Amino acid sequence: MRLKDFSVLNPQYKGESLDCEVSFVPMESLRNGAIDYQDIPFAEGKGKYTYFQDGDLLVAKVTPCFENGNIAIANNMKQGVGFGSSEIFVLRMNDKVLNTYMFYITQTAKFQEGACATMCGVGGLKRISPLFMRTYELDIPSLSKQQRIVDYLDAKLGKIDARIAVLVKQQNAYARLKKSVIHQAVTRGLDPNVSLKDSGVEWIGMIPEHWETKRMKDIFSTYSTGLTPESKDETNFSEDERYTWVTIGDMDSKIVSISNMCLSGKFIKEKTPIISPKGSLLFSFKLSIGKTAFAGKDLYTNEAIVTIPPRKEIDLNYFYYLIPEVCIENATENIYGAKMLNQKIIANMLFAIPSFSEQQDIAAYLDEKCTKIDAATENIGKQIDALKRLKRALINEVITGQRAV
Repeated sequence: MRLKDFSVLNPQYKGESLDCEVSFVPMESLRNGAIDYQDIPFAEGKGKYTYFQDGDLLVAKVTPCFENGNIAIANNMKQGVGFGSSEIFVLRMNDKVLNTYMFYITQTAKFQEGACATMCGVGGLKRISPLFMRTYELDIPSLSKQQRIVDYLDAKLGKIDARIAVLVKQQNAYARLKKSVIHQAVTRGLDPNVSLKDSGVEWIGMIPEHWETKRMKDIFSTYSTGLTPESKDETNFSEDERYTWVTIGDMDSKIVSISNMCLSGKFIKEKTPIISPKGSLLFSFKLSIGKTAFAGKDLYTNEAIVTIPPRKEIDLNYFYYLIPEVCIENATENIYGAKMLNQKIIANMLFAIPSFSEQQDIAAYLDEKCTKIDAATENIGKQIDALKRLKRALINEVITGQRAV
């Protein structure tokens, strides 16, 4: 059978208008098997967002949300009605198929690989074809067998999910520990017996009495932001014309040297963007506020990244740990609710500053402590990934009949 033979894709609301709030699901609230509901007045949702009701299956249609498994069944919504992102497909099953069974179908390799193969669009805006969602073919067992499969998978996967939940708690605990270790070191130093004074900055609190608080513009005589061209090209330049251009997404490790993006020699000549020399400290002031990394070579950055070039009298490795805290504490919301910093805020951000030698000692201490915490966190992440692979394998085996139920 094809999906359209037993389901309706993106059904329309046919009920009466409601004078109340209903549930709302932005894309970031849709996860694998779970939904974090928000509220919205019915009048604001109807006709503007994707409609669904209790029992409908919600499937993210856009990359990378679909690949991340953002698929779940809507349940327990206000008034039983919800609206959500236009990037969500809604499947409403008829009485031949259980919505829970269809949820597991969407988790199989066959469905996911088939959906991804139909994606079209540009870059990160590729979407699953609606035709695929209507014409995907599958064998439908009896309702009693569907229920046996669902019950079996619910029981087996519930145990795996419980183990994943424990591991996630451990990850979160390590994240809190790392944050605490960094905060303590960059606001109090390494001497537990040092005399303290009020920093005059609420979030910093007390600092060693020999430390100073200084503004960003008083610490760093030069710092700059990058530049984003109107168009980018990854492949059409010869090697001697390709200049590495880093975005926030490239800053996932402490040292960044490569990127999928580049600038042409022509752009460099015409726009003369400021180069980030090797060893510069980079930090983001939009999106992932305060994300830091070091330039592993001379490179260029986009407009959402600040570059602080190396200076002999300042240990940038100390500021690698300090800047994220300062940025987060100073970030404000723009009109869309996104966190960001503006140039004035950046210039006037206050830092607790020890001597150069103490900066070096603190940075070395944090390198050692954070490396151990990161290693533990990475190990937990590997365990979580292995359990997620086990879940996918189990679903595939059961749905395809390789494992008897």
